[in-house]
Amino acid sequence: MASKLYEALKYVVKYELKSSIRRYIVLGAFDGILLSLSILLAGVISHINLTSISLSIYSGIIATAISSTWNAMVVELGEKKTELEKIEKQVLKSLKGTIYDYSAKIAAVLAAIAHGISPFVGLLVFYSYVYSHDTMLSLSVGMLSLAVLGLLYGEGIKAKIYTMVQLIVAGIITALITLLVIK
Repeated sequence: MASKLYEALKYVVKYELKSSIRRYIVLGAFDGILLSLSILLAGVISHINLTSISLSIYSGIIATAISSTWNAMVVELGEKKTELEKIEKQVLKSLKGTIYDYSAKIAAVLAAIAHGISPFVGLLVFYSYVYSHDTMLSLSVGMLSLAVLGLLYGEGIKAKIYTMVQLIVAGIITALITLLVIK
């Protein structure tokens, strides 16, 4: 069994890790950055003390991380099960206990872990404010973080730049709506 798990892990690393894990890291980090950005802006503008802002951001990111982990696990396990069933129909035999079965489960768990950890990237926005007390610097860190996420996603430079612009626009919209709601 250990050798099958090892082979399954090698299969996941070779064929599945790059795209699905990267996708979930980008999605989770995006959520964490927007969450931190909106809570920080609302808190600073409303003159809420830093401890309360901190608690709000941490609790929001923890909830996002748990939600992201569960969502990814449920979705990926379901997708992998469906894929395995399609392959089983084609080969006319059960693949339970094979490298394909184990690799599907390993891929789902790794995707869930990546999606669950990545919202904590949003703490970059918060800590840039904690150490500088400069809202514009925090906004800049948030936008820069979104830009980096955009460059991590997509194939080819045009797709990466397009995604980067989309994520930055979402950050700007989040900031503007937060400002409108607070004022």
